[in-house]
Amino acid sequence: MQSGAGRRLTGPSWWLSSPGAAVEIAFADGDDADQLFATWCERVTEAATQLGWPAGDFARTTGAACATWAFAAPVDQLSTAADVAEAACGLEPLDFETLRHQAQAEAQPHVRAWLAAAEASDLPWLLDDDGLTIGLGAFSQTWLLSALSETPPSLSHLRTIPHVLVTGTNGKTTTARMLARILRHHGLFAGNTSTDGLMLDGQLVTPGDWTGPGGARHVLRNLRVQAAALETARGGLLRRGLASRWADGAVVTNVSDDHLDAQVGSEALMAEAKLAIRKGIRPGGLLILNASCAPLVTAARRLRLPDGPFSLAWFAASCADLADLPGQIRAWSEDDALVMETAAGRHVIARLEDIPATFAGHAPHNVANALAAALAAHAMAIPAETIASGLAAFGSTVADNPGRANVLHLNGATILVDFAHNPDGVRQLAALVDLWPSTQRTLLIGQAGDRTDELMHALVQATLAFRPSRIVLKDTDHYLRGRQKGEIPLVLRRYYLQEGVAESALTVTEDELTGVAETLLDARPGHLLILLIHDDFPSAIARLRAAGATEA
Repeated sequence: MQSGAGRRLTGPSWWLSSPGAAVEIAFADGDDADQLFATWCERVTEAATQLGWPAGDFARTTGAACATWAFAAPVDQLSTAADVAEAACGLEPLDFETLRHQAQAEAQPHVRAWLAAAEASDLPWLLDDDGLTIGLGAFSQTWLLSALSETPPSLSHLRTIPHVLVTGTNGKTTTARMLARILRHHGLFAGNTSTDGLMLDGQLVTPGDWTGPGGARHVLRNLRVQAAALETARGGLLRRGLASRWADGAVVTNVSDDHLDAQVGSEALMAEAKLAIRKGIRPGGLLILNASCAPLVTAARRLRLPDGPFSLAWFAASCADLADLPGQIRAWSEDDALVMETAAGRHVIARLEDIPATFAGHAPHNVANALAAALAAHAMAIPAETIASGLAAFGSTVADNPGRANVLHLNGATILVDFAHNPDGVRQLAALVDLWPSTQRTLLIGQAGDRTDELMHALVQATLAFRPSRIVLKDTDHYLRGRQKGEIPLVLRRYYLQEGVAESALTVTEDELTGVAETLLDARPGHLLILLIHDDFPSAIARLRAAGATEA
């Protein structure tokens, strides 16, 4: 058995419903995993007793090539807990004296007192290495840890704000953006996190990937924010856990075979990992799931959800997909409209022709995203008419939904720009391309280096549904992730040739912007250019606009 470094879990996670520590384990042939875990738990328990910690919960998951072991620990001593998690994997006696000194130096009893006061008043709190926040958004207050008094002051002026967490393999960014637009239509100052940046009231304030707990805390601490739609990616959920456990709802859009690795090596495990988002829901909130996603439904049944004080809500492409599923709240597409059913009855949310992002129903993935956003808004007590008006105001423009089915025009050619980066996302986008009749199609494509060659082959096969006449292969400089510069386009090229694509139809370029320029050489009347942009969307759009491309 080999172990990695212990790490802190600062919030609810796949393994635990509270803060704690985790360690990754790789087994050797002949290892008895059950016995090794039992021994680890005994050693951790012995350390906890020596450190005066309460008895904690233990949990583990086993992936394709490794396992994760975790235990609950005091929130103010998580660095010590991480060291305990790692040391307990070894054979040497634990150095209790050193651990006690470390725990004493790290302990912050005044922080625990403040958290106890917040919990006693049923108030949400956010904690990181620098500050403590009680209440959320416009009704919060943040103190530097170094400035906390021993006794907390009155907290009566603080309270929570409506917010929803959104995760899934594909669609989470669009769903969160749709929800943020609905919130703004309700007159609320909305915060939104995504892989593209941090948004406040519809304005991008900080670009970058803000889908981890740090992004959520940033929004939920902002004194202007009255409601929030928080995209929550798998990486942050597994590395550190959730920032909030007071959400009105949580959405899982879908699960596919992307981002599989040694820790989460199957769609079944991925579904279970994504469903950990339920631990961020407040009592009485909604867990909103895609009933058309078989791995998600199977995982929900296996976990016997709901397993907490929340309710289930489902959305699906059709009412038939909702049969025999628990819960009274559901939404689906029927007769070119979105329909919602609650305990109060059934009503039409909106016609598909009135929701621009669905392309009048020709974009089934955005139909599903709109259903998820509508249920999320319902969880936040947003009126039905506001849900409808918010969805009607949300389009596929660069301003509304950057990098997601954006359509531009240049020299009589149509340009479709999208973030599709896995086989399922490509298949969803392929359902749209026939909306623009074309005499030739040019595809720009790359991939992140942490995908296996097999997944790259699957991506290549999925893109053949575009029926491209020419394929421009790009490198993704920001996502090499262990690959050599120039390697990814050559891997893709090999698989296109294997699938029977003519060598003359393939062009290899050194980076994304060079690929965009190469693709624009085909911008002629009747041509369709499909640009899968992953590295730098703002620069790619700037290059298109500099060439004269417009959305009109």
